[in-house]
Amino acid sequence: MGIKGQQTVFSVVSHRSQMDPVLYRAAVEGNIAELEQKQDQLKVQVTPNKNTVLHVAAQFHNNSNCVKEILALQSLLLCMVNSNRETPLHIAAREGQYDIVQALIECANAASEELESGIGLAKEMLRMTNEDGDTALHEAVRNNHLPVVQLLTKEDLEFSHPTNNAEESPLYLAVEREYCSIAAEILTTCRSPFHDGPDGRTALHAAAIWDCEVCTKKLYDWKPSLTKEADKNGWTPLHYAARLGKQLRVRQLLDLDKSVAYLNSAEEDERKTALHVATSHGHVGVMKEILSHCPDCWEMLNSKGQNILHIAVESEKEKPVEFIFKSSWHIRLINQKDVGGNTPLHLYATSMTIMPCRLWDPRVDKMAFNKENLTALDLISSSDRLIGIEGMIEEQLTTSSVHGLRNVVLNDNAAVAKIRKARGQIKKKKNEICQILKEEVNSNLIVATLIVTVTFAAGFTVPGGYDDNEGPNHGMAILTREAAFQTFVVTNVIAMISATCAVFLYFIASSYVNDLVKFNIRAQSARLLIIIAMVAMVIAFITGIYAVVANFSGLAIATCVIGCSSFLLFYFLLKRRLNDVLSIGVH
Repeated sequence: MGIKGQQTVFSVVSHRSQMDPVLYRAAVEGNIAELEQKQDQLKVQVTPNKNTVLHVAAQFHNNSNCVKEILALQSLLLCMVNSNRETPLHIAAREGQYDIVQALIECANAASEELESGIGLAKEMLRMTNEDGDTALHEAVRNNHLPVVQLLTKEDLEFSHPTNNAEESPLYLAVEREYCSIAAEILTTCRSPFHDGPDGRTALHAAAIWDCEVCTKKLYDWKPSLTKEADKNGWTPLHYAARLGKQLRVRQLLDLDKSVAYLNSAEEDERKTALHVATSHGHVGVMKEILSHCPDCWEMLNSKGQNILHIAVESEKEKPVEFIFKSSWHIRLINQKDVGGNTPLHLYATSMTIMPCRLWDPRVDKMAFNKENLTALDLISSSDRLIGIEGMIEEQLTTSSVHGLRNVVLNDNAAVAKIRKARGQIKKKKNEICQILKEEVNSNLIVATLIVTVTFAAGFTVPGGYDDNEGPNHGMAILTREAAFQTFVVTNVIAMISATCAVFLYFIASSYVNDLVKFNIRAQSARLLIIIAMVAMVIAFITGIYAVVANFSGLAIATCVIGCSSFLLFYFLLKRRLNDVLSIGVH
């Protein structure tokens, strides 16, 4: 039953493309009598995918007696492979057929022949890989078959179970899929299992990525040095936990080993620490967690010489900026320069987001020059990008009394003129934007005023009228107890108040028309309130009509359907603008 014999049989059956239907059904149903009658065909009959009768039996039922009988009739089938180079053991392990896996191993152990590799046939079978490089253990782990995993690992304690073609070890697969019991079984039973995964990651990377507390603890107890092992990008498990905002996993990893907070990623990844990664993605909770364990790691710089404030501004993350300015050590960062001599303010000047007023702290050096002798104002003034955001940022910088032009030689009139022209273009663009905004305010103000007028009037001319009869309910609305009427009243009030607030905000915004930042915040808020008022007004109209025609079910339903269809129209019309409206004050 050696490998040579196996290869010979495979070359013979590879020419067949269809199994005898009677033989196939016998294998599926476990009909031993029928199989015995066709004993001479067992070795050569295969399906289109080159599955033998043993492959078929392993796939469709968990009858170990059938498997043993097939092998008794034709033992060479044990290690034969199909077109995907899968043995019957691969298929049985994938399907979780415990009894068949056990029977296959027992039959292999019963064969006393030793292979050229010096190991038994059972171990050789367990180590065989398919076209994807998967062993039977890969298949059992991937499909979460714990009993089969226990059987396979105990049969070959010395085997390390290496990675497949996708660079996945069985241990990595178990952790990545959060099969904690399987991971524990592999760690407990195997003496030195591979823990590798794709791109140089380890099983602990997978535990951090998938936020698995149990696997993280088990892997650390098994091999503490895993916390420091990095992938091809130089990222440790802590880097991934920080990137994904897994605060509890960050805490656990730092409780196990605080030193990993000081490890940098690869040079190609700018030598970031986990704190840098968390900052660049706006995970303030993770930043707090790292700093609570390692309070001095805010001092660390990346390969560009940037501190965490540089990174927060460059990544346009407002919350980390706010958090940093609330710390006791932020003063050490606000004027620190990177390798290009740029302070965080320089980076802000080239950003596309309006940041909070923290950057206008009196201690921020607005006269700081980078290695090109440019201030933050010089950077934006010389930029070719002359759109609204740059105009707003330029206005902020100018308001803060920032002056540049140090590196412009006085007799270089062309260079001076270029910068002055750029500033003039920005100012012109700003004036154009102001004019557009004024027109928009006037239009929206009319809309808001109309909504206020209509909803105010509707509040006193309610559907159904008032009770004219003498008694305690005299003068009260007749439909007060109707749910539709109550909805009408509430939504009408919401529409009226929202529109009134919008009118008020537009009055306030008009006084800031020359301050684009403050104007934009108030205008966006007013637009959102108008949308709320319009939606509430439509609901009030629908429910008001429904309240007075409720007894005519057909008419009432038609009213609701037609009225509600307007929301679909609203959605499609506002689809592209909705995110901008909801992002109040960002742009």
